[in-house]
Amino acid sequence: MSIITESRRKFIKDSAIILSTMAVPSEVLAKTRKVQPLNLFNTHIQKSFHPKIYTESGQYNIMGLFELDKAMMDYRAYKITRIDLRLVNLLYKIQKHIGFNRRINILSGYRSPATNNYLRQHSKGVAKHSYHVKAMAVDLHIDGMRLSKQRELIRSINQTGGVGYYPNSGFVHTDVGPKRSWTRLA
Repeated sequence: MSIITESRRKFIKDSAIILSTMAVPSEVLAKTRKVQPLNLFNTHIQKSFHPKIYTESGQYNIMGLFELDKAMMDYRAYKITRIDLRLVNLLYKIQKHIGFNRRINILSGYRSPATNNYLRQHSKGVAKHSYHVKAMAVDLHIDGMRLSKQRELIRSINQTGGVGYYPNSGFVHTDVGPKRSWTRLA
């Protein structure tokens, strides 16, 4: 049995219990008649994902959440985990703001502890207790938008979490940890 199949079964079982009574915050769906899917592209596996993470009634769509988990998978270790729902909501708010026809490129979503340790040993600036390991962070790039505008947009939307600006690497980091911001040039 593949890792994805095992992860999917566990995800569906756990999610059916946890998410069956959860509603989407009203501000996310305010003024939205038709719920749109996210427009994501995982740059490492070169695959597009269009998860519909909410239902028309404002509930979480379990299969859409699983598709999002696949889009944010640790491609190095080929592992999937459930993405923090606060990050799911943040991604939806970003997508809603930029438009559903504009693509969000995912450079790094979930990282397994082994992947994070590897990156710490072979790269600079990888946090020991990264929010990527907790499935609470994403490094992204929005097609057709200057990186500095992406940073400002995400700062305005993510009022409670972290926003990192990596202009030399071409991405913005955002997470649902504590509020903070930084710029890293190398």
